[in-house]
Amino acid sequence: MAATQNINGPESEGALAFSPIALLKALRPLQWVKNGLVFLPFVFAVDIAWSTDDLGEVPELLVKLVLVALSFCSLSSAVYLFNDLMDRSGDRLHPVKRNRPIASGKVSVPVAGAVMVVLGAAGLAVMVLVEPMLGIAGGLYAAINVSYSIGLKQVVLLDAFAVTSGYVIRAAAGAVAIDVTPSPWLYATTGAGALFIVLGRRFAEVRLAGDSAEEQRAVLKDYSGPFISQLLMLSAAAAWLSYTLYTVEATNLPDNNTMLFTLPLVTFGLFRYLYLLNNSEQAEVPEQLIVRDLPLVVSIISWVAVSTLVLLLNN
Repeated sequence: MAATQNINGPESEGALAFSPIALLKALRPLQWVKNGLVFLPFVFAVDIAWSTDDLGEVPELLVKLVLVALSFCSLSSAVYLFNDLMDRSGDRLHPVKRNRPIASGKVSVPVAGAVMVVLGAAGLAVMVLVEPMLGIAGGLYAAINVSYSIGLKQVVLLDAFAVTSGYVIRAAAGAVAIDVTPSPWLYATTGAGALFIVLGRRFAEVRLAGDSAEEQRAVLKDYSGPFISQLLMLSAAAAWLSYTLYTVEATNLPDNNTMLFTLPLVTFGLFRYLYLLNNSEQAEVPEQLIVRDLPLVVSIISWVAVSTLVLLLNN
């Protein structure tokens, strides 16, 4: 019993203890899927990705994007470690979060801190090597997320916008890496869609926590009641409208507006996600919610297939 108390208590934080599996869990590899957003500008750059005249450039551009995605994996994991280090005392009081590697003592504070510094430095270094301007994007991403962990997470609305910014920065970094200027609607759609997902998580947290919402996350008290429902509906409408306008207005998409064929799939995906937010017990974890729901997975795969077909036929 004494050993258990030493592991979970702050008195053990100077020990160099860690489990490789626990450390990997602390890096949150399931979250790395978000870094695939760096490929969006390439995929929808019809004059590069789908043009037979520029096929020779594709391998080089893809290598750059892979390096940028891996850099964001490294940098985002460093951010998650920093967040868990800052929250470890509060996490120990949470019925679920107390099992996080750092809060539980499976990964000690010195080990987590050292890994955090190495991953953060490595991620920024690779970005600068790929394209110096990417260092600014990586630095901005890190600064916003550190600010989030230090205090923004406690400020209603700013917490949601801080998380949302990470999605937009990834897409912008992908454009910088391959030196393209995507439609502003790509950023608008990415931002609106991300805000919808982030607010959806807040909605689920409030719904599932019930009367104990404030105890689990202090800012949730400001999202309770009809306010979060109103925000969720507005963000869903913004996501739908921005995507619709993107398919019509983006200069790098087919001029005949055939990308509108993907709109029903996006509409179904938005509606299905709203349904899950109101009914699923896993709604607090968007990544798991999405990949474990077959109708939602099918709609995403169908969207990719239809988009690819439209872009190929219009090349």
